[in-house]
Amino acid sequence: MKDKITGYLINRGYTELGSSIPELDIFFRVDGILAMVFLTIDLRSLPIGPKEYEDIKLQVFGLFSKKGYQNIRIFSLFAVNDINRGKMFGTLDPLSWVLELPTGRLCIFENEVADFDNLRFGLEGLISESTEISASGRKTVGKWLHDGLFLSKAPLTLSLILLNIMVFLALSIFGSTSDVTYMVEHGALYTPLVLMDGQVYRLFTCMFLHFGLEHLAANMLSLWIFGERVENALGKAKLLFIYIFSGLFGSFLSLLSSIMLGSEAASAGASGAIFGIIGALFGIVTRNKGRFGDLTSGRVALLIGYSVMAGMTGQGIDNAAHIGGLIMGFVLGLFLYRTPAANKNIPTEGNQE
Repeated sequence: MKDKITGYLINRGYTELGSSIPELDIFFRVDGILAMVFLTIDLRSLPIGPKEYEDIKLQVFGLFSKKGYQNIRIFSLFAVNDINRGKMFGTLDPLSWVLELPTGRLCIFENEVADFDNLRFGLEGLISESTEISASGRKTVGKWLHDGLFLSKAPLTLSLILLNIMVFLALSIFGSTSDVTYMVEHGALYTPLVLMDGQVYRLFTCMFLHFGLEHLAANMLSLWIFGERVENALGKAKLLFIYIFSGLFGSFLSLLSSIMLGSEAASAGASGAIFGIIGALFGIVTRNKGRFGDLTSGRVALLIGYSVMAGMTGQGIDNAAHIGGLIMGFVLGLFLYRTPAANKNIPTEGNQE
């Protein structure tokens, strides 16, 4: 694993710096007066505490400061067998991640940065490829739920998926989600009721309703694929903001489209919110100079084009909601994303102005 991480960092433009501590490896990449420093620290055999760790960081900072770099970012990857020991260091330093070696899991705690120098996705893929899961390590259902909800790398995305599924199951118990009248009775967007009875709440409730299992499954798969990436890039609060406001704007454009076309078709689904997440991903890639992890602006634009065209050529698809969510998500993604170099979680001792 150590050799693969070294090779990955070198391929990303980092240079390895010699260290007198066998359990400590130092890599760096420079860009003008900026030095990006990546430390890998094997805590399994290095008996240090928080104070000793701070001393190591100060020595590294001093080394690069003497070389004339005025802006220094120091990031640490802790390798541990015991996640609790890793968490102690991870919660101490926002600019760090923890690699739990027995499970091959990259753990990023609440206070830690979502990405550093666009290394996260490639590093996660490398770790996943290098990890062998034995039969004895299979999770029980209870542990799977615990890990999924509380240790997931995208807990809000998973929570939104579970919420949509629970709403679908609850409605399925008492009726058919393929019955348009039944769905309108339970919150689907229906223009006459919004205009004549003022039931504007439907702009929100329709985001969590789905016409049949196939509709639900397709949306939840998309939500997981794209929601996880956006949550990792922006965090839970910003993802929730994008999901809700993109969905609402999509519902609003759907309502406006129905009024203009004189349509009285009922509308429901999380597609507007999901297209908002896709739009936000495009905004993130755009802000990040056309690349984010293994994604490029061209690949995301191709995905968006394909999705929009599929909606326009399909039957019974609310394209106005898709386009509305996409526009709002893109704007919010541009506004909310901060590149790693401008991340506010970087410790003050890591900057020299």
